[in-house]
Amino acid sequence: MQTSTSNRQARTLVAVQVAAGIYATGAFVFAAFMLFAVLSSGLAGGGSAIALPVGASPATQLSTLDANPRSPDAHFTEVEFTAQDLSLSTSLLYYAPRALTPLAQGVVALAIMVLARNVRSGQPFAGPVISGMTISALTIAIIGSANQLLVNFGTSQARWELLSDTPFLAGWLGAPAFDWTPVFVGLTLGIIASVFRAGASLQRETEGLV
Repeated sequence: MQTSTSNRQARTLVAVQVAAGIYATGAFVFAAFMLFAVLSSGLAGGGSAIALPVGASPATQLSTLDANPRSPDAHFTEVEFTAQDLSLSTSLLYYAPRALTPLAQGVVALAIMVLARNVRSGQPFAGPVISGMTISALTIAIIGSANQLLVNFGTSQARWELLSDTPFLAGWLGAPAFDWTPVFVGLTLGIIASVFRAGASLQRETEGLV
């Protein structure tokens, strides 16, 4: 019975290792493709669909609802169009998360593959596992936070470049809320990596006593 369970666990770990490896490869390839697409679009002056927030102003008022007394101040809050003549720097800022997000996913998938491989070989506290978890923690925290800042700053720049000659630039826009989830997930993985590091130290001490 114990052998059957062990074999079943081994097969599960092999499946996780293979699936994580395939996902990591696909994520890295997709990240490279998106980087090429972003650079090509930026050098060409834009062209990808872009959605920009707009503030409440006479230009954004929904005239179809003016006659309804229950919604006298209705406005649309976003415009979406194909951006042309967008500067390269603004394009990179706005579209960079399209390449950074799959890159982060590939790094995490690679760490999962290494973890599954080492658990299957009976070395869950090996150096590559700890390194993979530490890199994953940093990747999630840094890229997850950077994506938000890049999009926010890129959106601000794009609004100035594309809407400056239109009435849609008027109106007040509140600052977008910062999502701290990537930072918390990164901290959690960092703590787990520290636990694994302590486990590796304990394992070495135990092996030294045998």
